[in-house]
Amino acid sequence: MSTITHDEAVARALSMIPRIQSRAQLSEELRRQPQENIDDFIASGLIRALMPKRWGGYELGVETMYKTTFEIAKADPSAGWCFGLLVLHSWMLAYYPEQAQQDVWGENPDACIASSFGSPQSQVTRVEGGFRASGIWGFSSGIDHSDWAMLFGSVPSQEEGAPPYAMMMLVPKKDYTILDTWHTVAQRGTGSKNLQLDDVFVPEHRTFDMVAWCQRGVGPGNLINDLPLYKNPLYAVIPVSLTAALLGASVGAYELWREGIRTKSSVRQAKIADFTHQQIRVAEVSATLDAAIALFEKSLTRLSTDTPIDTYERLRLRRNYGFTAKLCKEAVKTIVDYSGASSMYETHPLQRYWRDVQASSMHITFNMDHLGEMFGKIELGISLSPKDSLLS
Repeated sequence: MSTITHDEAVARALSMIPRIQSRAQLSEELRRQPQENIDDFIASGLIRALMPKRWGGYELGVETMYKTTFEIAKADPSAGWCFGLLVLHSWMLAYYPEQAQQDVWGENPDACIASSFGSPQSQVTRVEGGFRASGIWGFSSGIDHSDWAMLFGSVPSQEEGAPPYAMMMLVPKKDYTILDTWHTVAQRGTGSKNLQLDDVFVPEHRTFDMVAWCQRGVGPGNLINDLPLYKNPLYAVIPVSLTAALLGASVGAYELWREGIRTKSSVRQAKIADFTHQQIRVAEVSATLDAAIALFEKSLTRLSTDTPIDTYERLRLRRNYGFTAKLCKEAVKTIVDYSGASSMYETHPLQRYWRDVQASSMHITFNMDHLGEMFGKIELGISLSPKDSLLS
């Protein structure tokens, strides 16, 4: 596959918008992404945006993941969420051992990958040559259209007194069962269902150390994929995909609301655009979203340098992502508050943006209590908790 530029990637994303918009209601009804959307994502080549060139990818930067996800989420928040995760997970696979990359991309360079970091009902044990995993993993967005899943797991350390060994595992679709659990009022099109493993063997080469990845951006794949793109800590980059989708959805909601104000009249035939309070709300909401975009884009510049990201900078980035989400939620709440009762009809697209933005902002990645506590501690010279110091 030939190389493309950042601008060409964004142009490809924009070309999909009319088709994505036309399937938005269908995704709500299916409670997952229509296969036509996934086919479009693959045909565009954009799920390879952050994939290593040696496997047929483009090795574009996180800025490309941001801009393409942003544009698709403007058209349909759930589609943008799932698209961004497909791009992100290809970046994540580049950190895995070479054999794991071969297992996936050697067979299908357009393989779709899901993930789950929530596993309260799971058990992983160490065995000869790898691990055995059983249990239920939750909130796996896009699992229906995925060929593989990346799952968090932990086992007791082999060193006495050491914390549990935290790792990411890579599991093919044939080894897990999808549970139809995604019956929600929001983000319906993400299909974030649970998946179940029953005594599945995971070979050693499809796992690696989560702590080293979180703390130093280190993984076995660094030995082969040695660009700065593949040297960033995990949680400095994961939220980029999710924040881009949330920002795009919020700006999409704003543009929909703004156009409605320009053309709508009240029951007494007064032009809504002539109402002073609406003009002020437009100014406030647009400024809030501009501030969110500015904070987010400034944060992304840090990810394009060769300088290692230390704990302070990593937590500052995570604080910024969380605060960006908070600004988006506040902006869209104001939009809905000043949209009138007609926006509550199921046929009105604004209510879908509202529901999806609200749900997106509630993702654990954006929990400002947790993020604020971690950043506040390190800013004030207080030690982090053992778990936060390892996996933040």
